Amino acid sequence: MQLNIYSISHPIIQLLSNTTTVKNKNHILSSYYYKNLGLLLMYEILRKYIKIQNVYIKSLYSIKELKLINYDEQYLVFTDISSNYEMLSGIKTLIPNIDIININYTNIKNENKRIKELETIRINTQIFILEEQLKNINVISIIKYLTLVYKIPINNINIACIKSEQRILKQLGNIYPEVKVYTTQILYTR
Repeated sequence: MQLNIYSISHPIIQLLSNTTTVKNKNHILSSYYYKNLGLLLMYEILRKYIKIQNVYIKSLYSIKELKLINYDEQYLVFTDISSNYEMLSGIKTLIPNIDIININYTNIKNENKRIKELETIRINTQIFILEEQLKNINVISIIKYLTLVYKIPINNINIACIKSEQRILKQLGNIYPEVKVYTTQILYTR
């Protein structure tokens, strides 16, 4: 089976992702671009997963319809906050019932213990692993931990990144071909 790679082709996201490849970056503009890029990237991805409930309120002379988020659904974003904080700033305003979990990839064994101490992660939870660039295989150990310990189905685990390296995607596809990867660019290295 092949890895499910979804290339985000929204024009605004594509334009903003071009700024991430510039070598001499203006740090003020770069922070602004990453903030918007993270928000738009998660917006594009979450459109498939968010369940909306219609609530009808009947008053004396009319019926009012409200659309609310289904709070029975659980959404978790796993990311290294120190590396990706610019991308995370607007996500909580986008979806109030999304939780952001900090992952430190340099000490992955301690992170697995810390994940175990979290509140219960339900089986139907949608997991999003958010990275600026998918460039190392540490994400595989997080996926392994979530599937083995919490019994999260691999269909519920998604990787969102601005850039992803082709060699990492290949390794990921060999181990977890059912995982979904959302990216704006694939980098080919020798």
